[in-house]
Amino acid sequence: MQHFTANCMTTRQRIVCLLAVFMAVTLAGCGFHLRGSDALPAVMSVTYIQNSQPFSSLVDDFADALRTRGAQVTEDRAAATAVLRIHENDRGRDVLSVNTSGKVLEYQLWQKIRFSVATADNQPVVEQQAVTMRRAYLYRSSDVLGSEREKDTVRSTLQKSLVNMAMLRIAAVVR
Repeated sequence: MQHFTANCMTTRQRIVCLLAVFMAVTLAGCGFHLRGSDALPAVMSVTYIQNSQPFSSLVDDFADALRTRGAQVTEDRAAATAVLRIHENDRGRDVLSVNTSGKVLEYQLWQKIRFSVATADNQPVVEQQAVTMRRAYLYRSSDVLGSEREKDTVRSTLQKSLVNMAMLRIAAVVR
């Protein structure tokens, strides 16, 4: 009986291994890529990020996303081969739901960015585009500090997702 169980486990392991190889080949064949692996236009090898607030978290998130995709980010405009311009960065918070006594139960955070990419000599690579995202979070008036931390976490995640969407649009120029 033990001999049969050992062979059954080996057969099961073989099936799982073959299934994993099949899935990997299928995903690779359909064009699937892990997040952050999309190639940027070659002209963006050294990119300068232009924003009215150069030390904002949005600039940091764009710089991290560019570096993840193999680009070098420079603070020297003259050394850049491309310029990523952030034309607009609006964000806000709306009440999503209230209870019967009028106290807020849920908020919705939103953020909209408009961006474009041009070469160093101002030739457009990516025309000006807008990306908007919204995320909801629960608000607990009994835990104001916890709710503020949750708001900050949701806002940070929202912005990183927004930057990722912008990077996917930039990478789509290569295809």
